Amino acid sequence: MGESTEVPVNDQVFEETWRVRISTPGGGMLGAGILLGVDTVLTCAHVIPWDGGPEPAGEVLVELVGVADATPVRARVAEGAWVPEQEDSRGDVALLRLAEPQHARHAAPLHRMAPSPGRTVRMFGHPDIPGLRDGVYFWATIDGPCGPRGEWVQLSPRTPAETVRPGFSGAAVTDVETHRVLGMVVSRYDDRTTDAPTGQRLHLSYMIPIETIVRHLPRIEEHVGGRRGNDLPSVPRGAPLDQDFARWLARWLRAADGGGRRGIEAIVIKKGEAARAATLSRAVALADREVTADCPPPVPAPAPRPSGPSAPHPSGHPPPAPRPSDRPPDRPPERLRPHRPDRSPGPPRTLRPPLPVDETVPPVGSVDLALDVSGETVAQVAERVADRLGLHTGDGATAVGRFGEIRTVPLTVVAEGVDYAEDPMALVEFTDLLAARGARLLLVFRNPESQSLELALRMADPSKDEITARLDRVHDRIEHIARRERAAHDRAALVAPVRTVPQEATGLRLDLTTLRCDPERGSRRFLPKLAAFESAVESGLLRVEEAIGLAEAGVARRDELRGRLEAFYALLATRSLEEERATAPLYRVAHNLLYQAPCELTEAERAVERFAEAVRRHTHRPRGGDRQ
Repeated sequence: MGESTEVPVNDQVFEETWRVRISTPGGGMLGAGILLGVDTVLTCAHVIPWDGGPEPAGEVLVELVGVADATPVRARVAEGAWVPEQEDSRGDVALLRLAEPQHARHAAPLHRMAPSPGRTVRMFGHPDIPGLRDGVYFWATIDGPCGPRGEWVQLSPRTPAETVRPGFSGAAVTDVETHRVLGMVVSRYDDRTTDAPTGQRLHLSYMIPIETIVRHLPRIEEHVGGRRGNDLPSVPRGAPLDQDFARWLARWLRAADGGGRRGIEAIVIKKGEAARAATLSRAVALADREVTADCPPPVPAPAPRPSGPSAPHPSGHPPPAPRPSDRPPDRPPERLRPHRPDRSPGPPRTLRPPLPVDETVPPVGSVDLALDVSGETVAQVAERVADRLGLHTGDGATAVGRFGEIRTVPLTVVAEGVDYAEDPMALVEFTDLLAARGARLLLVFRNPESQSLELALRMADPSKDEITARLDRVHDRIEHIARRERAAHDRAALVAPVRTVPQEATGLRLDLTTLRCDPERGSRRFLPKLAAFESAVESGLLRVEEAIGLAEAGVARRDELRGRLEAFYALLATRSLEEERATAPLYRVAHNLLYQAPCELTEAERAVERFAEAVRRHTHRPRGGDRQ
């Protein structure tokens, strides 16, 4: 995406010293892993040899392949950190405890980020192939959530040859832009053995996002950066729910309803509507990858215990997945188990009938960010959205401007209490900017009579002609410019020399009237005119915002001088009355200059300095009454 990030440019991050190779004590390749802290490695459960008992009891060898001269370290599954693959393919994560601690600087930068479609990632695995055992990088692009109950994220390899394979399970999936670890490789799918034409065969890889791993292994949260994506309150057990509203929310989050043409949906949950408020919080919690304790998912079935013909091999390893030639065309993705030529494949797993679908439960991962925006500024909301995208903007004010440069914002956002934000109209206009860049937004209002709700409904109304809707949005944007112009005038009038504030709104209103009456409005030739005018409106707003910024800088300097004046005046408290009277005229001059409007900054600075110099002379000699 080309946006700057807050990740420091240092050797530790770019060398990826947290990359781990896992093998048997005899040197057989098992897979990959990720170093957390000093003595913990995260990997897939299916990488570790298991005899079907409560937890694997054997040891494996772990080697930090990104650290020069690193030696293999013995490791075993940490107590209580074994989540094997469930019958529906969820889970499949584990933590290993190292026998010898490693240096903390080698630990991985795990981070909560929305797995946005189009994001470029890379993986480093260890195929059991001569020449590649030391590792190889594969690149891919994120497609979106998929897999068992939405736990996985689908990746499209850069080339078919870069589809992950045995030796990649447990490998970190690293965002190329931010150099943060977003997830862990878990599985693959390809059409190598089907009758599909060569150019049309699927080649897919899959990862488990960090937030899903945190749900299965809460103890790794201390190693994860980034704020959680859900700020809404949890739902007490037994809270009353609105079933119809729950079904509507689930449909909207599945994108079945589509919302408005630009991805905005505005709803009202009035104060006192406890059932609707609880229903919203429940839906968001269930859509969150880190499901809250008060809204647990259905209890997973225990992992199957092999028996009979599918009993584990004496070697202690789990039976491999059926050979590709044994799978039907609609076979599920393959787990990336190491190839073991000494074993014959077990029988295919019996497919159970699907569980009935609860129409009130949204897909996992269908909400990227849920905020209570009551009392929040646009800048603060923009900063949270930027964090979910992995952008670093330095401060909230900068974040708002940066979204004007970003081409896509592939997020689903729930904002509650929009009409109780610091500036509801401005916040709705900001959400329109996000929607124009591909975001889907559910805006929740508390007052059905609020002006910001009316604006949001106009933005979200799918029945309007698109050109009419765009002209309405431009009109609302111009009115926003008019409000900002008034704010700019008020601030600019406080400091001299008074800066000229651009007069944009009046001219833009006249131009909009002309545009609405354009005879070509119903033709394709009108669209370039409308686009050019939309751009001119945004440019006008930027000029007004620049004027406000300059005025604010002047006001800040005035306030700084006020503080400086009072600080020097306080120094006279211990001096004699004679000395205080001697400096009083200088103080009054400076005080009057600083508290008049407009404040002549240059003159005020000189007056403050003259007073400060006089105070220095008096405070660096004996008190008047002590003179010799």
